[in-house]
Amino acid sequence: MRFAASGGVILALVGLFIGHTLEYLRVWGSAGVVASMTNPAHVYMLPVAAVLLVLSAAFALRLARAWQALNDRLDRAGAGVRRIWRGRSEHAPAARSVRSNAGSRLLAIWLPLAAAQIVLYVIQENVEALATSQRAPGLGAITGIHWAAPLVHLYVSLVLAATVRICQVLFHRREVAVERVEALLRAVARRCRTAVVVRHMPAVRSVSPLERVGLHLWRRPPPLLLAV
Repeated sequence: MRFAASGGVILALVGLFIGHTLEYLRVWGSAGVVASMTNPAHVYMLPVAAVLLVLSAAFALRLARAWQALNDRLDRAGAGVRRIWRGRSEHAPAARSVRSNAGSRLLAIWLPLAAAQIVLYVIQENVEALATSQRAPGLGAITGIHWAAPLVHLYVSLVLAATVRICQVLFHRREVAVERVEALLRAVARRCRTAVVVRHMPAVRSVSPLERVGLHLWRRPPPLLLAV
């Protein structure tokens, strides 16, 4: 949950920055974007871009570590199967449930992300207006000349949501592969332990009825001494 929450916040902020820049590019062109960056109302944009870049790099590093962890599990499971195949003992890992959620679909990611970006954009425009001693535009930030701002944010959030969904599919496929190899390792290890127990069970020796009664009962008794 912490991983998903932090990723959602970073996605919303990155989408807000990209959507804000694209909207200004649509309205005033490239020169307007450069001028807006040097505008006192938007002087914070460059530092925010640097912070978002650092946070995105850190989040990408966490994703790379999670992917590497799955690869390590897959390598260990494959090595365990090979060791058992060569006649060595191996401790099978415990079963784990696949963490991918069937409800994590594109719309479930896109719509909340788009709503968060649009709300943050309206708040951002109103705060910028108040910071420069101007009247807050309210919902006018997404009407008038900026009528296409919601559409821009919908498009940006769709691209981001599609990227997230692709990453989810890749991670899900890797998790399924790891789970299958680990399940094979557990099955082979369980089969080998059962075979060892059966092989080392003491053999039951069958006893004939003659041995049960005793061989001495079938012998001729000693002669009796006669009185003289």
